[in-house]
Amino acid sequence: MRYFPYKPRRYQLETIEEIRKCLRRGHVCLNAATGFGKTPVILSALLPYVDAGYVILWAVRTGNETDRPIEELKVIVKKTGHDIFGISYRGKKDMCLLAKERFTELADHSEVSYLCKRVMKSCPYYNNYLARFKSVKFNYMSSGPLTYAEVYRISKDLNLCPYYAQRGLLPYAEVISLSYNYVVNPFYEWSIRSLIHFNEAILVIDEAHNLQNLDLISDTITLGTLERAKAEAVEFGRKDLMEHLSSMENLMVNMLKSLRDGEDKEFRPDELIPGPLVESLEDLKTFGEYVRRKRFEEGRRPRSSVYHLSRFIELCLNAKGVKGIAFIAEREKDNLRLHIWDMRASEILSSRWSLFRRCVFCSGTLEPIDAFADMAGIKRYVRISVPNFYRKENVRIYITKGITTRGEELSRDMAEKYVNSILGFLKVVNSNSAVFTASYRVQERLIEAGLVEKAEKLGYRTFKESKWMSGQESREVLDGFKKTVRRGKGLLIAPMGGRFAEGADFPGEELSSIFLAGIPFERPTVRTQLYIKYYSDLYGEKGKEYAYIIPALRRAAQALGRAIRGPDDMAVLILGDERYEKYLEYLPAYVKEWSISIDHSMTSKIEVPWTSKPVVK
Repeated sequence: MRYFPYKPRRYQLETIEEIRKCLRRGHVCLNAATGFGKTPVILSALLPYVDAGYVILWAVRTGNETDRPIEELKVIVKKTGHDIFGISYRGKKDMCLLAKERFTELADHSEVSYLCKRVMKSCPYYNNYLARFKSVKFNYMSSGPLTYAEVYRISKDLNLCPYYAQRGLLPYAEVISLSYNYVVNPFYEWSIRSLIHFNEAILVIDEAHNLQNLDLISDTITLGTLERAKAEAVEFGRKDLMEHLSSMENLMVNMLKSLRDGEDKEFRPDELIPGPLVESLEDLKTFGEYVRRKRFEEGRRPRSSVYHLSRFIELCLNAKGVKGIAFIAEREKDNLRLHIWDMRASEILSSRWSLFRRCVFCSGTLEPIDAFADMAGIKRYVRISVPNFYRKENVRIYITKGITTRGEELSRDMAEKYVNSILGFLKVVNSNSAVFTASYRVQERLIEAGLVEKAEKLGYRTFKESKWMSGQESREVLDGFKKTVRRGKGLLIAPMGGRFAEGADFPGEELSSIFLAGIPFERPTVRTQLYIKYYSDLYGEKGKEYAYIIPALRRAAQALGRAIRGPDDMAVLILGDERYEKYLEYLPAYVKEWSISIDHSMTSKIEVPWTSKPVVK
């Protein structure tokens, strides 16, 4: 295996060979638990295709994750001596030098695109790119594979536009890491399709379980959007629009009053969008563009709520009557959110995969693979499931009887049972731990029942994920929790499916013990019911399983994976809901093979791999 850069661990070489063989027959769906080393394994299997003239496109969920495959490619190049060039590709928002100079606040993608469109011909960085890129491109390529930060730094040093520099490098790259949007969304693919021949590319979809959640045609407005739109109408002399904007605001306020906090309902666009606004849509868009231009000319960010509203109305009109697109109104405290929701992932994606020579779909939570393939619209594929490769002596897994989050609300008695069970667990593990809850509502009920105060009495520093925390606030919470491992012990409290239970990485002892408080089934809202109905129309009896059961168990499995990042990690995992026994087939192999059933009151008697206490039978 000439491309694999590490001393092989269990099943890695076999999986490399299996991927190569299976690609001859069709697409590959690879399920391998966290810590297996999927990235170097897949790269090592695919790099021979580079020798044959193919390009590897590695698609990740967000732009922030694009560096990971390139970092592994750097190791391969360094250790094997192969000459392979690759780049981490990012959007204009991350790559525009001029935007960082012009705007004191971080601009969003649409604002940076607006800036680029307006000043491209006079932009010094773009003009330097046109004049000098061909003569300096080897300044980039001589460094080997490049992460996003490296492309940005070299470009900044050369006074070239980083965004167009990376585009100039695309034809020379043999491995390209980018976000899903560039390959699965027809509205974004144009930006790279002219530079990369998809039919000569092997596409890797990393963390492929996220494909089901793609919301390709979507947008959201709130009452705040209408308030800001009215303020713009006053500021820029269009008081004639006030009556129509106020009319829509009043309709939304009336709907808000009809809903309880957290409640939702389906709405018809003509129910909340007044006819005069629809009739004057082009005028509304033109005025929104005018607001953006004036703010831009004044040195402000080119944003406009009128423009956003016009685009939302236009999207509503275009999506009206399309099966698989729903219009959802949801109350969040004293605000109303209107959301265009596209449920058609499998229908849209099914036409995408044939564009590529072959596709590899990988995740630690693809099981059951046939169900995943149905939901992702994959027609011709081969399944590869890597066996459980963890060490049994390092992992302890328990499923508790007598506690459950089943039902609309968590009763006071059940919340107290959960808190007592968690406290017993915390006393024994005595290490950085997480309580991942079924929802924010369950999280709040446990906190109301004294979880934080009682955990702190045991010497734990507590950290919570809140629903509305900013990206900066979440980083501070995460960093604070991780640092406790050096000088004590921390307890992270967060919902499954949230930013900490799915997207965060906790190497080593930063997180070694996890208690899942419930199963993260979606609440039986109108949105959930619509989703189940849509999937039932597509898949019949499997509809509820695909739309409701599998996504919940997948979120639980993702949360468990936060504590096991490799085969040598030690972990204690408690699945705190008696219903997990019923859903073992949807959980990772290590849970199916090693879980032990105990009463919820026995968590203080469990065995942990870093002590010699007896296992509860």
